[in-house]
Amino acid sequence: MWQLYAENGIDYNFTYFLLWSLVFYLGLTIFGVPYVAMGYEMSPDFHERTNIMAVAQWIGQWAWVIAPWFWVILYDQGGLQNQAEGLGANWLAGILPNEGWFASADLGVRELAIWIGIICMILGMVPAIFIKSKSTLNDENLTPLSIKNIGGSLREIGQGFKEAFQNKPFRRLCISTFLVFNSFNTIAAFSFFIIVYHMFSGDAGAAGIWPTLHGCLGAIATTFMVIPIITKMSKVFGKKQTFLISQAISIIGYILFWFLFVPGKPYLFLIALPFFSFGIGSLFTLMMSMTADVCDLDELRTDKRREGLFGAIYWLMVKFGQAFAGLLSGLIMAYVGFTAGADTQPDGAITGLRIFYSALPIIGTTIAIIVMWNYDLTEAKAHEIRAALDAKKAAKREVEIG
Repeated sequence: MWQLYAENGIDYNFTYFLLWSLVFYLGLTIFGVPYVAMGYEMSPDFHERTNIMAVAQWIGQWAWVIAPWFWVILYDQGGLQNQAEGLGANWLAGILPNEGWFASADLGVRELAIWIGIICMILGMVPAIFIKSKSTLNDENLTPLSIKNIGGSLREIGQGFKEAFQNKPFRRLCISTFLVFNSFNTIAAFSFFIIVYHMFSGDAGAAGIWPTLHGCLGAIATTFMVIPIITKMSKVFGKKQTFLISQAISIIGYILFWFLFVPGKPYLFLIALPFFSFGIGSLFTLMMSMTADVCDLDELRTDKRREGLFGAIYWLMVKFGQAFAGLLSGLIMAYVGFTAGADTQPDGAITGLRIFYSALPIIGTTIAIIVMWNYDLTEAKAHEIRAALDAKKAAKREVEIG
């Protein structure tokens, strides 16, 4: 997907990237749906589900700790070595390349893509290899994958989607996730442009590693502070209340960014990062745990376990939102008159980006809080559902034995 060459032209590269993106996202979906469903299946316990999702998110956050440094690696032309020497870290300067890691950023992207792809492929196989499950060879609940059964399967999936969205708690989870996650995704790329053009007058070299620190330290705050805190809070206040509190804290972070992106004082925006990190840091840990609770409610109503269906719908909302966020990011940049890569920007372009950077997530998060305000699948109700399911299964076993 990333083997692009400028000399092939925009039309060719667009088509090439689009086609391989379709292949990539098809593969990601085939992996993602059963992977997410496995998480929902792992425990029937209300709080242990949050622990499981917290561990998964904790490990996943390391990708976001590492990924921002790719900017530095791709664009470094020996500056890292000079900075290491300036800090007295001669041992580090000795292992860094004299003239940068790559001759150009596009060459670096092509090479890094191969190595990262291989690593992700290997790590992606871990759940399939090490998570033990019963054989499905003689499972009568499964439909054989054949040409004859495709039509009926599609109708069943369509009916399942309809029934899932009739589930009010699940509908609230999907809408809230769409609002929070994709408000964040829409403005995520703006941080680089704001730091470079607002704080360093368009000089990417002078900006150094500050754009990288924004992403990296935010992910570190999520990993070591937010996830442990919200996991503990959910056991004290409940999942819904923890979601409302954590999203309110993130709004404080977005407000602080407006005041703390100060030219000449880049260290100030670091103050906002812990507050900001509560938004995304709490989102998937809590929402995926609550989706597992919804699967119990669905089973009580339908006598079906449909973790895969709920996982598919939930992540459909996430992926659709990502596509929408990408489109909206471009529209915002065009609206304010910002042109990426230009040496100078029109008057008001950076101010426009800064307004959207704070205002859009605040609006999206506020609406998400309103949507979740009346979410009623509490711990007490979840225990009632679990007890009813256990009683129903016990009665069924007695009938089978009798």
